[in-house]
Amino acid sequence: VQANITDIESRRRSQGTYEVVRELLDTHFAMTYDAVERQRADAVMWSETIYPTTFGQPKSEAGAAFDREIQTIVDAARVPFVFGTYDRDTDGEYNAAALLEPGRGLVGFYRKTRLFPFTESVPSWLDGALLHRALPWAGRWQAGSGARVLPLRLRDGREVPVQPLICRDSVDPALAIAGARLGAHALLTMSNDAWFSSAGEGHSQGAAMHQAVAAFRSIETRL
Repeated sequence: VQANITDIESRRRSQGTYEVVRELLDTHFAMTYDAVERQRADAVMWSETIYPTTFGQPKSEAGAAFDREIQTIVDAARVPFVFGTYDRDTDGEYNAAALLEPGRGLVGFYRKTRLFPFTESVPSWLDGALLHRALPWAGRWQAGSGARVLPLRLRDGREVPVQPLICRDSVDPALAIAGARLGAHALLTMSNDAWFSSAGEGHSQGAAMHQAVAAFRSIETRL
């Protein structure tokens, strides 16, 4: 499901976080209903970071209510969802993919391993107020620890082990190969809507290259 809702951070500043998340979820719920009911999808995947907060560890009561709403939709759809969100632990926050199963809830997270330098993370020795004044978009995400295979249970009960690859992850052959060696039967390649939507035409060459290297991950792993 790709809604092409882009520039989430500027929307946060102008509309407020609650309104942005509400719009994102309502749009994705409607598109997902069509995918599940009319197109009979066996599973649903949303884009990278499309739920722009920590799932399962809410930062507010509104966040907890959004978490419950997503799980309610998954239960009603009766198919698993994989979607881009954030995860966190004592080391910090991660760009992540969450797998939710109907009737079961959160199965697990994959944490993005290959972060974009100076966009998603910066070296610790450079991180500070001066850098963030010069590069206000620079993130502080932590890198994941590598491949992790998740069990995707389809509508008919079949279980397919999958390796998510979030955006720049698909540029790394070793990461996909590690997922294959861990038993993955499929690769789930996710990216954000701004990178691939018509609104991101300035990135068209990069997106085309991204799709090409993702195809090579399939060739190399036969997945």
